[in-house]
Amino acid sequence: MLGGRLGLRAGEIAHFHTSWLDWNRKLIRIPQHEPCDCGYCRRQARQEVAHNDQLTKADAIASRWHPKTVASARSIPFDLSLRIELCIERFANRYSGFPRSRSTVNRRVEEAANQANLTGRTYPHCLRATAASHHAYKGVAPVPLQALMGWSDLATAQKYIRISGTATADALRRVHHK
Repeated sequence: MLGGRLGLRAGEIAHFHTSWLDWNRKLIRIPQHEPCDCGYCRRQARQEVAHNDQLTKADAIASRWHPKTVASARSIPFDLSLRIELCIERFANRYSGFPRSRSTVNRRVEEAANQANLTGRTYPHCLRATAASHHAYKGVAPVPLQALMGWSDLATAQKYIRISGTATADALRRVHHK
């Protein structure tokens, strides 16, 4: 649900904290920065230090975790359906029992695809593309779709809207069904 309906990236799912949940407003708030020293963040910090003589390992670790782009720090509504709300609630209640890493997210997506008997390769980013396609098909306009998905470029949202054809069909219906 986090990837396939709400469009979270694998790194966002792996670094997800229940503190990101605003239960009153039914929002997931992806922060601009979240302190982290998981294996992935430590590896990223080591790479930064290796390419920047001015940076210490402690400073590089302190700058972790952050979403992919500035636009990726966003609020995502999770009250789109009762099913999504219940999944988020169940996940939050069991959150501390889940191991969290990007490789764990990848393995869980692969296992879910296997259990669903899906053919072809399934990975977290294709769930994200599924979410974008789903919302575009439902008629979400480019700017809200861009905000939901955390894209820096509006052209990415427009690509999904064009692919769905829904915007064109809706515009034609508005004109012809006055």
